[in-house]
This record gives sequence, C-alpha cells and structure tokens, in this order.
Amino acid sequence: MRSIRLPDGARLATYVDGPAQAPVTAVLVHGLSVTAALWRSHVPLLLREGMRVVRYDQRAHGYSTRGTAALSLNQLADDLSQVLETTAPRGPLVLAGHSMGAMTLMRLVARHPHLAPRIRGLVLISPPYGGISTRTGTGPAQSFLTLGRNLLASACTHAPYLLDAVRRCLPTTSRWALHSPAQSASGALPLPCRQGLHTMATGDLAALWHDLANQQPDPGSLQQLGGRVHLLAGSLDAHIPPERTGRLAACLPSAQLEIVPDATHALPLRHAQLVTDRISRCASISNPISRSTPPHAFAQPCRTGRTTP
Repeated sequence: MRSIRLPDGARLATYVDGPAQAPVTAVLVHGLSVTAALWRSHVPLLLREGMRVVRYDQRAHGYSTRGTAALSLNQLADDLSQVLETTAPRGPLVLAGHSMGAMTLMRLVARHPHLAPRIRGLVLISPPYGGISTRTGTGPAQSFLTLGRNLLASACTHAPYLLDAVRRCLPTTSRWALHSPAQSASGALPLPCRQGLHTMATGDLAALWHDLANQQPDPGSLQQLGGRVHLLAGSLDAHIPPERTGRLAACLPSAQLEIVPDATHALPLRHAQLVTDRISRCASISNPISRSTPPHAFAQPCRTGRTTP
C-alpha cells in the first residue's frame, strides 16, 4: 500500500499490483461506504491477463482520510485524476467503477478530457442515469422502503453527531459501528468491504449521498468514447435498477449494455469472473463485447442536463 497526499491534506490509500511495464493498467474504483477490497477477487485474475492493477480507497473510506475539501462527485473525480497522475501517468488505461465509482469515472471523463485518448475501455457497473435515489421501484412495499430510507437520510443530515455518538456505542461486530481503524502499514491490504462504514462519519456519508442524489444526467462527455463504453447492470439490482442504467445507455448509441441475469447490486462480488472478463476484453480493442441487451429495452427517451464541471 502507498499513500498519495492531496493538496487539501487528504491521503488516499492506494494499492498497486503488477509490473510497471505492463501494456495496460486497469484502475478499479469502488462505491459508497465500501473499500478497495471490493476488487479483491479481480486482482489475481487481471494479473494473469498480464495487466497492471491500481485500486484505492476513495476519500473518507477505508484507510483514506477525509481532508478539508468538500465531499462531492467533482472532488472524487479530481482525486482519481491525482491517483492516475501518480500511479499511471502514461500508457493505455481500462477504468472500471461500481455504483458511485462508476459516477466518479463519468465525472473524471467530463472534468479531465485530456485522458480520453488513453482510455481503452470504460466499464461502468450499475451506473445511474443522473443521481441516485431512495426510491428504486413502485408499489406499496417500495413506498414503505422509500419512507424508511428518507427518514434515515434526514436523521443523518440533521443529527450526524448524535448518530455518531450512538454508533460509537454499538458492538464492533455491528455493520453501523463507528471506530477508527488501526493505523495502516506499508503493504497492508484494504479493510474488508463489510467494515467500510466503520470509518465513515455520519456527516460525511450524508454529504456524499446528497451530492450524488442531486446529480443531473450528463452523458455528453461519454459520447466521445464511442464503443469504448461498456455498461453492466444486474437484473435484480434493487439499489440502481437496470432500467436506470438502460436510460443512460439510450443516450450512448455506440456504448454496449449488458444486463446480467439474477445479479444484484453486489454484481462485482458475486460475478467477479464476468466483470474481469469484460475488463480484459476492453484491454484488447480487437475483441469487443457484443451488445447483449438493446438499451431501448429499459430506456425512456434520452434527456440530458448539463452539470457544471
């Protein structure tokens, strides 16, 4: 593990595997409230394909610190730009991100367009069309679930310090417990994903959630990548339903959309070999992925709204 220091004082825990002279570098970006351990099964598989692999804990996650900058998607994209500048300043890239990680990659392309010529493939797993939402479906059960999520989001926003005090009293085995991780050491592995929430203050979680929820659809920056964009979604994803990923695909006529049967939001964990295969195919532009599901199967007409970079 290496630590990358950012201008605002944040330090990003970064994990690099594989030879520096590898022909392609795969950069893997995790989502909200987990850690770089999301990709633990993918790393050895990608190394066997001869790729170099970079993954990191996003700020305020895992062993990475909070820093003083505001928590926003723009900041996360700029953080990733710094990671690339430090760990992979040149050569072809394949970028893969899950959920918030996919949103980070989309914003990276918008804010740092100079990277586009180096991007051999962009694998977006469970990306939403626009922002995330507490409502993921219709019907009475979904309405009840949405109400509970809204109440929790409101409590996190208006009483974060009270919730932090409660979380510090929870047993360490609780997923919601809050405690400081042991000091990371050189060569340390990422914290397990299930411990991702242990290091996230409630206020930071709420700040990120609200910023992600307020994003407007802006697929324009991805259109320049054409067929290099690959979208994956789980057919049973209850957090970001495949219909929302399909709406994004409808705005990207050259992109490739694949709906994975019986897959949930944990698609990267439960289908590591499939995800690795898609990343590997991106590294070889002569072996494209066929469009498994036409975007119009899930999509409404594309409407875009520019987000100020």
